[in-house]
Order: sequence, then structure tokens, then C-alpha cells
Amino acid sequence: MTGCPRGLKGDVAMREMLTSYKLALVQMDCILFDVQANLDKAEGLVREAAAHGAKLICLPEVFQVGYFGSRIPDMMRYAEPEDGPSLTRMRALAKELEVHILAPILFSTPDGIENAAFLLDDQGELLGHYAKTHPVGDERTYLRRGSRYPVFETKLGRLGVVICYDVCFPETTRLLALSGAEVVLVPAAWRASHYFKEWWDIDLASNALDNLVYMAAVNRCGPSGEEIFAGKSQLRSPLGELLCTCGVEEEAILYGEVDLSRVAKERAFNTVLTDRHPEDYLPLSAQ
Repeated sequence: MTGCPRGLKGDVAMREMLTSYKLALVQMDCILFDVQANLDKAEGLVREAAAHGAKLICLPEVFQVGYFGSRIPDMMRYAEPEDGPSLTRMRALAKELEVHILAPILFSTPDGIENAAFLLDDQGELLGHYAKTHPVGDERTYLRRGSRYPVFETKLGRLGVVICYDVCFPETTRLLALSGAEVVLVPAAWRASHYFKEWWDIDLASNALDNLVYMAAVNRCGPSGEEIFAGKSQLRSPLGELLCTCGVEEEAILYGEVDLSRVAKERAFNTVLTDRHPEDYLPLSAQ
């Protein structure tokens, strides 16, 4: 399967479209290399989020393995195909609970292993996946880089995805916004020591405001070897306002409300996306 979006079409999409809904960001303490334990924990948290009325439930970056930047080669052993245990279980859960799930995993493809995030609809169908386009550290050596920015047409609006370090590059969210994205999901495994305070809040706020989108960022938390993951999952409004956030250390489910009419309202008033002059920006692609 490619990163191309699969979504609702025609009358079905119009009839089932939700203009406002609750989303859940699952700030999870993943256990390194223990896929079964991580799947068990994720299932429990997803069930809890669904019981609280969440329609879109997002898990953190490579939740099934647990991220460890200095052990990427070891992580690769746990990469899975599309029909592997992680997506199979999450698909069944999405269908049973009638919720959309963002499931980020290490994804095994014929061309290499990707740091990817799969979007599942409320019938358990795979709408497609996004592969991280800006690998960091040893990811550059061992993982296959993505190069596409799909926007998924769903009953919850037009959803885009960027993964962790991708959010540091303003072009990523801008491309999604120009393709119609209203909500951008940001699964991450960001460590507390890597410019977290400088980048996390500021980049999420600026990406939201500059593109008039919701930014829904879910970071993992807890220690893993010598690394500590920074938590602070959060939802930003289309004006960059902090709507809700988690603490730094604790495992938690963060609930937030998405109102798609606000995206339309802000874009009607603020014409930043249509006032651009792309012809002036050509030197960017030559650098």
C-alpha cells in the first residue's frame, strides 16, 4: 500500500461528516522492544478514550516498539508489514469501537523500513499512511525516508500527519494546508534534552497559526535507558492557542475538541494561504 489517502466519497461523506468532535491524544510510556506489552497497554488506553466519547484517537511515534534513538538497528527487527500484529489488532479495535485511530509503527516495505503512521477509519479500514520525511540521527542511515504528504478525506474532516522532527520544517505543514488539511496530527517521541522547550511549543503554535489548522501533537513519556521522553502532548487551535496539554512525566489521555467550522472561519478572515507568491519562492527548492 502507498501513502495515498483512501477516504469517503460523495453522498456518504456528506451524510456522515462531523463538523465537531472529541479527539484523544494517548501520552503513553512505551516499553522498549516489548510489542505485546505495548499493544496491550495501547488497547486499554484506546478503549478508555472511546468510552469517554473520543472519535479520533492518536498514539505516539512507533508506539509498538518504543523509540530509542541510539538503537535504531535493534528497533528494525520489530518492523511489521501492513498485515502484521499491530495494525491487525488496531484495525479490529477501531471497527469494534467505531473510532478512527492513528497508529504509528515501524513499517516494513519491500523497499525498506519506514517510520510511519497509519490512519484507520471507524470501520477498521486502512485509509493510508504517512512516512516520516525528515529522519533524525541514525534514522537517516537505517530507515527509508518518505517523500509524500497525503491528506486523508474522512468524516472527521481532512487530516494530515507529520511525525516528530518533521514539525521543525514549516514546509511540511504548509504543504498539507495547501492540500486542504484542517487538522494535522503529530505523533512524536521527543526527548526532554533535545531542544524540547525551544521547539515543541513554539513550532506547534507557529505551524497552527501560519497555516490556520489544528495541530494535535501526541508525545510519548517516561524513561527508556538513558533517554527521558518529554510528554506535554497538546492541542493547538488554528490561531496557535493552547487548547489543552498534559504534564511532562505522567502517562495520560488528553481530550480536546475540534470544531472544523473554526478552520473555515479563520481562513475566510485570514488570507495567508491565498496571499502567497510561490513564484518568488523558487530559490528555496534550489538550496
